[in-house]
Amino acid sequence: MNTTYNYEKDTLKHPFSGHTKVFENYSQAYQDLFVLSMLKGKKNGKYVEVGANHPQSMSNTFLLETVFGWRGFSIEIEKSMCEVFNGDMARQNHCYEADGTVFDYETAIKKEKWQGRIDYLSLDCEPPNITFDVLKKFPLDEYRCSVITFEHDSYKDGFGIMDASRKYLTEKGYVLVCSSVCNGSNPYEDWWIDPYVVKEETYKPFECMGSEARNIFI
Repeated sequence: MNTTYNYEKDTLKHPFSGHTKVFENYSQAYQDLFVLSMLKGKKNGKYVEVGANHPQSMSNTFLLETVFGWRGFSIEIEKSMCEVFNGDMARQNHCYEADGTVFDYETAIKKEKWQGRIDYLSLDCEPPNITFDVLKKFPLDEYRCSVITFEHDSYKDGFGIMDASRKYLTEKGYVLVCSSVCNGSNPYEDWWIDPYVVKEETYKPFECMGSEARNIFI
């Protein structure tokens, strides 16, 4: 079940540039609105999404692409879902049918003609040890990411992957802003930022642990 943004009732903690054009969110737990809040409504950003699933429903990138003009690519291991994604007329960005643990990220990034920085990395695979393998495979040393969302599903798979991924990203210089974000009562995801891009005055009001994703609202 995805969360629903009510633009008439919900007040963002930090209304970002272009927020009046957002009438609904599409991600499962407001990941799309979190990214836009951290990056102040950035237009024409760049993303990599691993574990795309459906092109619109519970998509972390649909709003970014269709309203804010972001470019990027998605990866989905299931052939049928990849075909649905690439057949969606609202989506112009490509979805690769591939295993994210062995995917050649550097070649795909170079094909996009990107250099140095990616604005958003969305990691959501099943089971969570696969998500962690993808994180280790991704060339973070060559391509810094301004925002990262990492699904660890600790509520059903324990704390091993959660702890390992936190150690890994902390050592890479990232800051954990929202830990064990819940959708309902289930803590399942961590949200990270790169402090070289997202300043403390921006992310501090969003810091939370084990709370529902609605923390991005007042």
